[in-house]
Amino acid sequence: MVASSVHGALLLGALFQLFPLPGGHAPNCQEVRTAFHALHPGSKWVPENPVSGADLQVCQTKGPTCCSKKMEERYQVAARSNMESGLQVVSAHLKRLIIQNAAIFQGKQLIY
Repeated sequence: MVASSVHGALLLGALFQLFPLPGGHAPNCQEVRTAFHALHPGSKWVPENPVSGADLQVCQTKGPTCCSKKMEERYQVAARSNMESGLQVVSAHLKRLIIQNAAIFQGKQLIY
């Protein structure tokens, strides 16, 4: 679950890195804005124009980017949430197995 969140963040990070467009046109962040809003409706964290990614930890690029610090923070929160929910599911399953096995074990008498 976390792997998919991290993978998604890295994939979007790759989208956020800008490459020069043919004809020397300056890229804008509209496509990134559309993709990010599809995942996080109502958020306004995508910059209008490419910015330096010097302060970024996940969306690291060598050039301008459409990723902001707030976007990275949002993805970190989502990854943490996915990790916690995954751990809760797995630990609940393990707890049930332990309780079931303890009940079976307690129900049997050991004969020596």
